Amino acid sequence: MSHSPLFTPPRFFQSVTFTRHTNRSISWLELFYDLVYVGTLIQIGNFLSDNTSILGFGQFIVLMIVIWWAWTGETFYQNRYVSDDLLHRCLVFLQMFAIASLGISVSQAFGALYVQFTLAYVVIRLLLVVMYARAMGSHPESRSLSWGYVTGFSLGALIWLGSLLLPAELHWVGWMVGIAVELSVPLMPGMRRLQAQHTFDQHHLKERFGIFTLIVLGEAFIKVLDDAQGSLIGIPELAFSTFGLIVMYALWWLYFSEVDETRISLQVSLRRLVWLYSHSLLVISLVMFGVGAKKLFEAVIEQPGEALYPPYRLLYMGSIALYLVALALIEYGTHEIVWRRIVLRLVAAAVVFVFGLVATTLDPIGFVIPIAIVMVAQVVDSITIKRPVEETVHIAHST
Repeated sequence: MSHSPLFTPPRFFQSVTFTRHTNRSISWLELFYDLVYVGTLIQIGNFLSDNTSILGFGQFIVLMIVIWWAWTGETFYQNRYVSDDLLHRCLVFLQMFAIASLGISVSQAFGALYVQFTLAYVVIRLLLVVMYARAMGSHPESRSLSWGYVTGFSLGALIWLGSLLLPAELHWVGWMVGIAVELSVPLMPGMRRLQAQHTFDQHHLKERFGIFTLIVLGEAFIKVLDDAQGSLIGIPELAFSTFGLIVMYALWWLYFSEVDETRISLQVSLRRLVWLYSHSLLVISLVMFGVGAKKLFEAVIEQPGEALYPPYRLLYMGSIALYLVALALIEYGTHEIVWRRIVLRLVAAAVVFVFGLVATTLDPIGFVIPIAIVMVAQVVDSITIKRPVEETVHIAHST
């Protein structure tokens, strides 16, 4: 659609014929959009790196929920509706500007820049409302669905604006109430029926979530490289890097070796929502992992052989355990569940969690080796468990 007219109404994806490929592919604009979000996630990671207290971690979770939900809203719109005309591109570019404003505001989102952060999110949501309003006019069959999103997201944006009336230390409460209202929209019985009637493009959605996950995982790798820039690699650094990379490779393997073989649950709407919302935990864990790996590598260089600082140890442990829990939940949200895989992921998460609590005297190298062993065991299990052939039938669109 690179030669679309200047103004073409958005079309429901099932009414579009994709001529270049059997399945719909991610557009360049979508990739560009995702990269701007990742730039904001880098700033949130930096925020966590500078605030490893319990309060700082809580604020980090709030920021991650805000950013992930903003990305998800636009992703589902572009999944259901195909649009690439001038007006759509301008709306997306304006959203990207607001996303960049969020990123600029992150370090002081709970302080001097909370007004700027709030207004940036409101702009993002109102632009999404405009997109759904366009869809109402161009696709009457899904007008009720679009109207549900228009009203729900508008109400959420209004609550966000209302949060500016709260005391500065409580404005984040208004943010969470607004997002809770927006999150409730897809869960309402009427909206669930409409979403079943006007379903999503399964292949495109899996690809979009997979690419975003891959970019965030790559950002974690870049964070460690950036911190290690100019360092002389000795035996301790080499040992830690070897096992640390094994952990990172396992994170990639456990998600992406499954993504092509699984299908999002088609019959049970609750399981579809579990698949969707579990990806928020996945992204949160990867940002945590990048910060934790960076802190551990700093300790290898600056304090070789010494026991890890507890917040850094818990951060790294928590990221791995949360990632494994997210994988188990994502597996539950698939069309054909492999229960053994869910049990093994949860058991591994518990092992890593307990190990992180009791391994108080280990240095970074001694700490990362057992975790690498647990992750390799999960990869071996992933290789040996194969889904039945009939489950791997490729479906371009859910029905």
